[in-house]
Amino acid sequence: MDPQQTAAYFSSDKIFDSLFPYYIRDLSEVHWTPLAVAFEAARFLAPDENARIIDIGAGVGKFCMACSFTTAGQFTGIEQRKNFVKLGNKNIKKLGLTNASILHGNFTDLDLTKYSGIYFFNSFHENLVESDALDKNIERSPEIYTQYTIHFLQALNTMPAGTRLATYYLTNTEVPLSYRLVETHFNDLLKLWIKSTPGESIQEGMDD
Repeated sequence: MDPQQTAAYFSSDKIFDSLFPYYIRDLSEVHWTPLAVAFEAARFLAPDENARIIDIGAGVGKFCMACSFTTAGQFTGIEQRKNFVKLGNKNIKKLGLTNASILHGNFTDLDLTKYSGIYFFNSFHENLVESDALDKNIERSPEIYTQYTIHFLQALNTMPAGTRLATYYLTNTEVPLSYRLVETHFNDLLKLWIKSTPGESIQEGMDD
């Protein structure tokens, strides 16, 4: 696919969604990150080509594809649903995006310290609310939600100082105090954080 054709798919969410079957498009409005949000997060998460970003609960990889289209960083998604991974990687290849990929697996098996930045769009929530489930292909329960949340918070705390974190639809209290909020966008739904250095005073709110 030539660059002009690729760019057309990132001109609107509706056009991007046309890459996928109808059952995937039906999930888009609630479960996939809007392109405008992904572009803003990419600017922050990948300030240079050496950035390595992990998207936890990547779905079909919309976030990774949008970010890889607009920045030079390397974007990797981790997703439990094999059919989502297959569809995502198929379209990554179709669009000619060389700095994006989707892994099949559970984020608890990853060493997050290999990444310079993390994106999280509360992919654990489907364990609590039946109507938020993407499908019935994986096990879900409140116990799994608790397990994943504890693991995620512990992993965030082990990340090195300077780690960049972008959260969408997450409250301030769901991020460890070791992270400093530096920017918010889209009516505070997108929050951008940086892991503080040891001994640094944690500031409330954003930098001036």
